[in-house]
Amino acid sequence: MKRSKRVNFSKLGALVPSFNEARRLPAVLRVLQKVEGIDVLYCVDDGSTDGTPELIRREFPKVKLLALPRNRGKAAAVRAAAQKMGCPYVMTIDADLQRLNRKDLEAGIREVRANPNIDMLLFVRLPEVWWARLVRGNDLFSGERILLREDLLKAIRSKPVQGYQLEVAINQFMIEHKKVVRRMPLHCQPVLAARKVGLRAGSKKELGMVRSIFAYVGLGGFLRQFFWFPPFSRVTRVNNHIHS
Repeated sequence: MKRSKRVNFSKLGALVPSFNEARRLPAVLRVLQKVEGIDVLYCVDDGSTDGTPELIRREFPKVKLLALPRNRGKAAAVRAAAQKMGCPYVMTIDADLQRLNRKDLEAGIREVRANPNIDMLLFVRLPEVWWARLVRGNDLFSGERILLREDLLKAIRSKPVQGYQLEVAINQFMIEHKKVVRRMPLHCQPVLAARKVGLRAGSKKELGMVRSIFAYVGLGGFLRQFFWFPPFSRVTRVNNHIHS
């Protein structure tokens, strides 16, 4: 398949989708506001009921807020915000990250800026819980990525994306279009669903995520991602924290 025309790294927009994360979102936004290389910071609120939009307007006036009237799911929220962004490159960041390190993000931005052949940089969450690492949840399902806005929108539009399917949909797009993907470490982790809503509801939510992923890619597609994604890739070493 013919590769898209290379876009020189220029303006980068950070995009944070959020749903009822008023307790954790401020820490993420404070870090992102200090990251060198981010030209504009967007937050899309996916119909939260915990006062997230009001919090952003009050405490983060420089953050560009897109407040959706109702909950539509992460993929729809990301798509709505990405369509309004004028930046060629987008960095997606989850709203519930703990101990986010700006130096990791800056290293990733420098990597993409220095290597224009990279189509996507995928951040690997190193401190993720052991069972998440076992199924490669810390990179295959990582919400922290740098990629072309054009590719992000194409990945979402190529096939209906719902629920927890956004990350595997992007992976599938990168595989099918033979994109160049690199990985770099990120020393942070998301909050487990069980901590947010309790063990029973959290377990149900995690099971729903698994079902949603398999509904999109199927068993064969998941195994393909598990064993062979990223394609043509290596893990970029940073301070010897992660190995090829």
